[in-house]
Amino acid sequence: MRLLITALYIVAVSYVCSSQVPGVVIDHQAPATREYIGSPSIVILANGDYVASHDLFGPGSSSTTSAETKVFVSHDRGKTWKQTATLMDQFWSNLFVQAGRLYLMGTSAEYGRITIRNSEDNGATWSQVHYLTQDPGYHTSSMPMVIREGRIYRAFEFHPAGPWGSFRAFMMWAPADSDLTDAKNWSFSERLSFPDDAEGNTWLEGNAVLGPDGSILDVLRVDNLERAAILRLDGNRLVLQRFVELPGGSKKFSIRFDPASKLYWTLANPALPGQDLSVSSPGSVRNTLALFSSPNLEHWSARKIVLKNPDARLHGFQYVDWQFDGNDLIAASRTAFDDAEGSAHSYHDANFLTFHRIAEFCSLGNVALAGESFTSAEVVSGEQMQKWTAQTHSRAARNPDGVASQRIGSYGTHTMTLTTRTATGTAEQHRDWCDIFVIVAGEADLLSGGKLVDAHTGADGEIRGTAIAGGQSEHLSPGSVVHIDPQVPHQLRIPPNASLTYFVVKAIAEKSK
Repeated sequence: MRLLITALYIVAVSYVCSSQVPGVVIDHQAPATREYIGSPSIVILANGDYVASHDLFGPGSSSTTSAETKVFVSHDRGKTWKQTATLMDQFWSNLFVQAGRLYLMGTSAEYGRITIRNSEDNGATWSQVHYLTQDPGYHTSSMPMVIREGRIYRAFEFHPAGPWGSFRAFMMWAPADSDLTDAKNWSFSERLSFPDDAEGNTWLEGNAVLGPDGSILDVLRVDNLERAAILRLDGNRLVLQRFVELPGGSKKFSIRFDPASKLYWTLANPALPGQDLSVSSPGSVRNTLALFSSPNLEHWSARKIVLKNPDARLHGFQYVDWQFDGNDLIAASRTAFDDAEGSAHSYHDANFLTFHRIAEFCSLGNVALAGESFTSAEVVSGEQMQKWTAQTHSRAARNPDGVASQRIGSYGTHTMTLTTRTATGTAEQHRDWCDIFVIVAGEADLLSGGKLVDAHTGADGEIRGTAIAGGQSEHLSPGSVVHIDPQVPHQLRIPPNASLTYFVVKAIAEKSK
């Protein structure tokens, strides 16, 4: 068995030379096997060794029944790697060290039971699998954990049977000095579903994070939207605090706090402007890996473009797990890249587990996340627009304010959005923006001009009021086109039992010279 593992490792290393895979190859899985590398995790042991792991998914794998995870060790700070174990009933798992023991925690299979096991010899051998739940339906990835006041916390999601997307976030915790393989030591919060009126599709892959005020937070990715959701643990329940803008927030990211710099750090996959699919499907853009920092989890700064490939269809550096290593960061990536047999099956279906080091990360300055200029038209398909129209209508009907929007893209000087209203909107006037509306469906009356009643300026600098006095009314129907200059009061009035869906372009007006 050891000879076989060594032989496989030597074969993997040969791919580095032949295809210039970035980083150090820990493992390679030929796409022809229809098994793909997922859930990379990495941890540093007390003796300085690195341990990494990944699972296998895809139609050639056993991920839907009894999933397989492989474990690797490096004795030379990531320069070379050797496989030490293959574990069954272990999927979507993270490595962590607690009280001198090495653990793997995840699920038994895709949407399986929550599982955990430990190693007493630095990953060479492992205990039997321990099940922390009796029922299946659980989801996670290689996510960070956090300790506060003697308890260790881990975020998961529950997904009921049915179409993908109905994730319910929850937190679980146990005494940090207890037997973590004993289900009786774990407690669970209530489960929280994604808000019906929120922008985005769902949330998943939550990070357990200690907030700036010491609270326990669950920070989740928002599907197909470049933002994150921040949930706070309040007793036995999670409470949605806010959504924040985070480049790469539509893909899995891991957040950790560095006491030395007093900053939160993450590695994420920003969907850069000009990149194919960045507008219509940012969750599918994983060909750029960037390092970000934040003082408060709300405002994120790009510090370094770590990896980048111009092609987003067959290349990806994704689901990255990482650790602080002195002045460096070390990372394990689920990497889709060319190999000796050709290309990866897709950006998603990775064929490599790769190791990377970011030296002196705290000394890095800020960098601009500037994508390449568009070399051809960017087109959102009619099918996608119809899907978004149905989604915004459904959300607007449930929202007490009667409005829901789907961001299409942001391009520096202008943004594009699809909005549905089922109730009359606020009267407003913009300071710097021109509004351009193209009516897609439904009807409304546009009142513009005149003066705002009870006008007030919001925190965003926009002026709003309760109504418009002395304006001019125009009826809008499908095909109508509207242009509204800055400083022009306007309000969309929706007739009873009606709705309006419209395409919105907001453009920065040229300032007078």
